[in-house]
Amino acid sequence: MSRIAPIGPDELDARQWRIYDALVNGRRATQLRPFPIVDEQGALTGPCNAWLLNSAIGSAFEQLGAAVRFEISLSARDREIIILSVAQHRDSPYEMYAHRLAGAAAGLSELEVEALATGADPGLADEHERVVLDTTRLLLRTGGLDDDAYARAVKALGAPGLFEVTVIVGWYNHLATQLAVFDVRPPAETA
Repeated sequence: MSRIAPIGPDELDARQWRIYDALVNGRRATQLRPFPIVDEQGALTGPCNAWLLNSAIGSAFEQLGAAVRFEISLSARDREIIILSVAQHRDSPYEMYAHRLAGAAAGLSELEVEALATGADPGLADEHERVVLDTTRLLLRTGGLDDDAYARAVKALGAPGLFEVTVIVGWYNHLATQLAVFDVRPPAETA
């Protein structure tokens, strides 16, 4: 059970409702959802429930989350490689649960997902994806890139792509912190 109770749709004020509506009925609703965004009572799951605690910040988070999902040049596979790496590094059960499913939906094989989930080498054949993974793991270990790692990342991803990697690493690192503080667990662990 999360440290904060689920906030049901009938408890939302107008500002909270706008966040809820954007998450449940916005652009995310047009795509396959590999994991549920609401529980059986219609309350938001994962980190999004806490976003309702402060509508101004929650609204900004919803917009940033949508940008990370819909407005980047990196592929869905790239995004999930990064997110699974963050989830593994942070030992984040909810992120791992959600993005094992999202990773498979993005085209990662079961073996690749499992390797990423355990911090092993997933054997990525694509150089671009290997740079995404190596850059992500280096950022998680050291918080930065030396000149050689920076040059390799820019050569493979371009400066905009490297920027996107840093944003995704930072965003999901933030979410892992939020999930840990509020003790948000995957559905199987809360049943």
